[in-house]
Amino acid sequence: MHPKDRLEVSGEAVARLPLVLWETDLEGRLLRPPSGGGVARPEAAADGLVDVLESDVRLRDAARAAIEGATSAFEQRVGENVYRVSIGPLRDQTGRIIGASGVGIDVTAERTAMDTADARDQQIRLLVDTALDAVITCDPESRIVVWNTGAEQLFGWSQAEAVGKRLTETIIPPEFVEAHERGMVRFIETGEGPVLGTRIEIEAQDRNGRRFPVELSINPIPTSSGLSFSGFIRDISARKASERATREGEERLSLALDAIDAGAWDYTLASNGRLEASTVSSRTTAILGPDANRKPPDRASLHPEDRQEVADRWASICSGRAEEFTVEYRLHTEDGRTLWMSEHGRAFESDEEGAARRVVGVISDISRRRAMEETLLATQKTDALGAIAGGFAHDLNNVLAAIRGHASLASLEAGIPPEVSESLEVIQAAVTRGRSLTQNMMMLGSPTRIRRTVVDASKICRETLALVRPAVPASISISERFEAGEHRILADGNQFQQAVLNLVVNARDAVSGSGSIEVAIDRMPATTDAPPRLAIAVRDDGGGMDDEVRRRAIEPFYTTKGRAGNGLGLAMVKNFVEGCKGTLEIESTPGRGTVVSLVLPEVEAAVDQGGFNAASSGAARSASRVLLAEDHPLLRPMLLEAMTVGGFEVRHAADASKALEIADSWSPTVLVLDVNLPGDTGDVIAARIRERRGEDVPVVFITGNNDFEAPEWKAMKLLRKPFGLDELMTAIDQLITD
Repeated sequence: MHPKDRLEVSGEAVARLPLVLWETDLEGRLLRPPSGGGVARPEAAADGLVDVLESDVRLRDAARAAIEGATSAFEQRVGENVYRVSIGPLRDQTGRIIGASGVGIDVTAERTAMDTADARDQQIRLLVDTALDAVITCDPESRIVVWNTGAEQLFGWSQAEAVGKRLTETIIPPEFVEAHERGMVRFIETGEGPVLGTRIEIEAQDRNGRRFPVELSINPIPTSSGLSFSGFIRDISARKASERATREGEERLSLALDAIDAGAWDYTLASNGRLEASTVSSRTTAILGPDANRKPPDRASLHPEDRQEVADRWASICSGRAEEFTVEYRLHTEDGRTLWMSEHGRAFESDEEGAARRVVGVISDISRRRAMEETLLATQKTDALGAIAGGFAHDLNNVLAAIRGHASLASLEAGIPPEVSESLEVIQAAVTRGRSLTQNMMMLGSPTRIRRTVVDASKICRETLALVRPAVPASISISERFEAGEHRILADGNQFQQAVLNLVVNARDAVSGSGSIEVAIDRMPATTDAPPRLAIAVRDDGGGMDDEVRRRAIEPFYTTKGRAGNGLGLAMVKNFVEGCKGTLEIESTPGRGTVVSLVLPEVEAAVDQGGFNAASSGAARSASRVLLAEDHPLLRPMLLEAMTVGGFEVRHAADASKALEIADSWSPTVLVLDVNLPGDTGDVIAARIRERRGEDVPVVFITGNNDFEAPEWKAMKLLRKPFGLDELMTAIDQLITD
């Protein structure tokens, strides 16, 4: 390089730079004093690079190598300073080596920063590796780059095995792979991800394929080498199990309290007996109002005549003299009514002297029970039964409907062992018997307006025999004998079926061992005193009845079956026949069997077919959107599964508000509504939906109450619980194919 081409830099400028420049001759001696940073040092300062240029072995060796044509670069520590040193040949204008030249840049600050960063990185790595949670970092391709000890323990893959693999190959279950990959692509394209920066609960899998719930938080981390994603994963199996156990316990308690219409309370007491804190359920508040947060003796609504007894019993448990607090008493309501309460409590915490500090209990309104007890004492048995039949039958019918539906679903499974199939038939038979009992009780009390239409008696008899056959032993044969043609009567179809069912069940019970039962329908021509009639007779060859038993057989509660009978069957049949303006005839001879005949007027009007179209197909079902509204926790899932398996698209609700919300957003084509729902009744909900839609949306009402009077609507069906799944499917098919 020509001297004129050199960039001239003043010595003062060089002195201000954080570097040292020097040159040596071929003997290693400095040609002139070094220049640059570190030359002008206070005497008290630590030695710099210039102080060791001629004495440091490493620098001298590098200078000798430079004279031989080599160039060296390394870091040199001098005291507390660190220099990045470069030493190479010094050449003249002809290129001949005349010595060595060197430059040393002070990188102390940079090295200190790097050492600090390395130490911090080591701390972070140690923190990550010792974390109790699994810590996993991956790149945008989902390849694992960090896999800590927690991840090894949780998922079973070692760090060496996991690093480099994709998350989809290790911990993500197959059904979540597509969603994961879509989420990664969306974040790369838009910078947005719904699960990033939040804590979510999801399912993961380990090396052996075990699935378990985890808590996951993911955050994107921009680095010098590109974007990465870091996740913290915690196994929450134990927590979920605990939550599930707690939830199930609360649900069981809630169901138990609901079953007895009771509320719960929890009172914490001070040493002087004063109420310090209280926790009460919504049902307790509904029963007691403001008194719910007061001790039993302090309740303002307590009947004056009962206050002393309540106070004495409360004092006994608070003092430790009694283990339990049990009392029945009266309350005055704001509207002037008197209600009976039953309360039961127990001390859960006590002090050293045995005095109660925390008492937990339940309260229930037993006014209805008290009223029924008084009614049973003051009226005939039939009237008392009519007072309780509706509520009892509603609850029992819900349970029976759930049992029958689940048994029907189970029987659809292929390859059921014979013993299981037999058990399912026994279940169906038991439900049939339960249905008979509830219907008998409701009909005996006559709580509902009868809906009589023209029905085919032979058709209903055949359906009834199909229903009862599983409950009849194989040793008893069942036959039918019907005159040709339709057999039209004016009756409530459900009540007629129940009457025939009762007669067949009685005939079955009358046959000991082997025997036969026959159901026959004969026409009786008109006479001067009576129109044409049908005699629907049930014959058996059982033990028969003597005159005394035959005469009393239609009395309510009279039975010859001991505890196996309830004495309601023939009494209900008598009520039904008289309501249809017919007569009940009983012929029986001891040892030769019995014939019970329903003699009913025959009518000429056409049978009500209910608009059923047999052309219903899977396509019609798949095109139907069914809104199911049922609040019973056992019945709703079963109905949902049955209709879904049957080919319908179904959405479900447990209360009125949710049902209306679904109807507004989804526009169902068929409604299946329980009559009694939290918030409103099924007919009110259906009316609102029809009004909003401006059309007669088909509706199937389901109920366990006999007191529900279905509206006279077009495209409407009514099913009383417990009904069979085939009945429900037929009802919906009739509506969608009209």
